[in-house]
Amino acid sequence: MTKPVVDTPSASWSAADRLAALHSFAVTGTEPEKAFDDIARIAAHICGTLIALITFVDEHRQWFKAAIGIDLQVTSLDAAFCAQSILEADLFIVPDALQDPRFACNPFVQEEPGLRFYAGAAIRTDGGLPLGTVCVLDPEPRPQGLTQEQSDTLEHRTGNPTPGVFG
Repeated sequence: MTKPVVDTPSASWSAADRLAALHSFAVTGTEPEKAFDDIARIAAHICGTLIALITFVDEHRQWFKAAIGIDLQVTSLDAAFCAQSILEADLFIVPDALQDPRFACNPFVQEEPGLRFYAGAAIRTDGGLPLGTVCVLDPEPRPQGLTQEQSDTLEHRTGNPTPGVFG
C-alpha cells in the first residue's frame, strides 16, 4: 500500500494544489531528456555519488525523469525518499538510512542497491509548490553529509532545470 504525500502543518501548500501543478506540466511518465540527464550527471559528479535522480512525486508514485547509476523509471511512495524530501523547506539529508527509523526498513536500503546516503533538494514552481527533487544517493553512509559547495550546487539546481518548464 502506498502512502500519499500529505500536507504538513508547516506546509504553505495543499496536496491537491501540488498535484494539480505537477499534472499541469505533463512531465510524469515522459521520455528521458538530455537536459534532465545532464543535470543528474552533474549532481552525481559534484556530490561524488554513484546515483543521481530527477524525480517527480505523484499521488502514489515517484517518476524518474533522469536516473544516473540506477535502472529504474518509477517507484511506489513506500520506497521513495523523495516523498519526504519535498515536505522539507531546505535540503533534506539522510547521512545513513540504515540508522534512520524512517528509512531503515526501506527495500532500497535493505536490498539492492543497498542505499545508505540520500540528499535531495525540492524542485519547486515559482509559487513554491514542490513537484519533485534533484537528489543524490550512495551505498556508502556519509556522516558528514555534503560539503557546503555540494549543498549549494544541489540546491541551486532546483529552480528551473530547463528554462520555461516550471515557471
